[in-house]
Amino acid sequence: MAETPDPALAKQLLAALDGQAPAIVCYTRCWDCQFDQHHDPPQPHPWADDEDRDHARATGQPEPDGNCACNCAKPAVA
Repeated sequence: MAETPDPALAKQLLAALDGQAPAIVCYTRCWDCQFDQHHDPPQPHPWADDEDRDHARATGQPEPDGNCACNCAKPAVA
């Protein structure tokens, strides 16, 4: 089941989708996962790497955050 988004975050997203606010499009999976090099055992890990962080700093963007969206970033629930 999907989580209900924070109302403030949802408002920002809607504004970005409507072109009223800036938006950054990011990969949802890390570079390794894109090439089937997954974590075993599964463990949370960021999608961004050093190159992504360097680019953000160089262009005045916020530090990339968030975990990879791959299943190997979601440990199994006991």
